[in-house]
Amino acid sequence: MIEWMIMPDDLPEEHNRVTLDHDLRDSDGLPGAKISYTTSDNTHRILDFGLNRALEAHEAAGATKAWITFRNFSSGHNLGTAKMGDDPATSVVNRWGRTHDVPNLYVIDGSVFTTSTATNPTSTICALARRTATYLVENRREQEVSTA
Repeated sequence: MIEWMIMPDDLPEEHNRVTLDHDLRDSDGLPGAKISYTTSDNTHRILDFGLNRALEAHEAAGATKAWITFRNFSSGHNLGTAKMGDDPATSVVNRWGRTHDVPNLYVIDGSVFTTSTATNPTSTICALARRTATYLVENRREQEVSTA
């Protein structure tokens, strides 16, 4: 028996976002985070394509039975809410994870990815964290601090 899992690239879309939830408050009375996520038609089409190729591969390998056990898709790693880039008009943080608008605020997690991956993002997040920490240490005397 063999099982294949299809992990489509779930592209960033405007309807998937993180907003403030004014009904849910933290212990300081601040609004909580609200995640809005819906799997897109494009993601479902990619998933269906991959599942059909997996069935074909089983058949070509001589499988006597092949079936799809699970068609639903839910992003296991929601990424991309604070896109990394050089242009402040189209991204939230620069190549080091520093926000364009607040000089001493760094974002070091999967939200800086411009798109998702088909594998667990933990190793890439760790590499970015180490890279940013090294940058901060090497440039500690030149760091801007917001006075606002």
